[in-house]
Amino acid sequence: MAICRVYLPTFRRPQLLQRAVDSLLQQTFQDWVCELHNDDPRDAYPGELIHRLGDERIIVLNHSENLGAVRTFNLFFKSIAEPFFALLEDDNWWEPEFLQTMVSFMSVHSAVQISWANMLCWNEEANGSWSDTGRNIWDVDWTEPRLMDWPDARQMQGALHSQGAMLARSNFEYFSVPESINLAAIEPFRERTFAHPLLFVPQRLANFAVTRATARPTDAASWMHAVAVLTGTYISEIGLSAKELRQVWENARKRSRSTHVLFACAAHFAACREMIRYATVNDWIWSFAYTLRHPVRMYGLLRLFRVKKAEEEFLRFHTRRRQAESQAFTKQGCAEISA
Repeated sequence: MAICRVYLPTFRRPQLLQRAVDSLLQQTFQDWVCELHNDDPRDAYPGELIHRLGDERIIVLNHSENLGAVRTFNLFFKSIAEPFFALLEDDNWWEPEFLQTMVSFMSVHSAVQISWANMLCWNEEANGSWSDTGRNIWDVDWTEPRLMDWPDARQMQGALHSQGAMLARSNFEYFSVPESINLAAIEPFRERTFAHPLLFVPQRLANFAVTRATARPTDAASWMHAVAVLTGTYISEIGLSAKELRQVWENARKRSRSTHVLFACAAHFAACREMIRYATVNDWIWSFAYTLRHPVRMYGLLRLFRVKKAEEEFLRFHTRRRQAESQAFTKQGCAEISA
């Protein structure tokens, strides 16, 4: 039995797939097996590529139908025989030391479920070449791994981990995310299901591809709904101080001016209505103007609140679990100090 199972999903990206597979074969840590999931039943290239390589550690699983990214990724989060698993997306690639380094750190932190490494961002150019942006996913000045506890303010609307640079322990309980979610929100939704703390390795051990074509949906209402339910369930279950609520508004003013989403969030979640008092006059004016400019988009958001209840309940359930775990850990720590 191998130490790590690598899941490699692909969909009609022959040149990128070759690069991802090459990065797997070049790992200094070689005790792995790989499931290559081909999500296009009509595409013979993945099978032909692996056949030419002749590496028996890699098996090709051709889906009988196109599952899409969310359903495909759900296949990977489950208990398996191997102690660890990782997800290598076909457009990304790993540095040779990725698996070796991550397995080493996870062996030290034996209680951690999820770890991930820093990633360097690359842009795809019009001619098919790739340019190094010089930008990392995490811009940090420390060099040693750090444990990240729940809750972290960045988890209100986003995720800490990057699934393409992740190493996960297999002996934990895993949950499928709702298949209806916006693909761009898959990491923050799934991160609500992970036991904390998480382990971040600041070394740049993987590469993130910013491709010219993407499978991520461009429906603005769908994305606004994802941000609103992530925000609403976080605030509802955790509760934020006045200072923290003011910071939420400040962040929304800077981040593509998304204050209209906060108003929608407050209207939908009773526990979030307190934050309205921290909105400025300009916030009200801008959000009202946005609604007038995009009435169909805003109506779509309100409709999604009604029809996507499963996503909201999913987040409520797992946010409560994370909060309960955090409170139990705090009480245990206080009791130990008192003793």
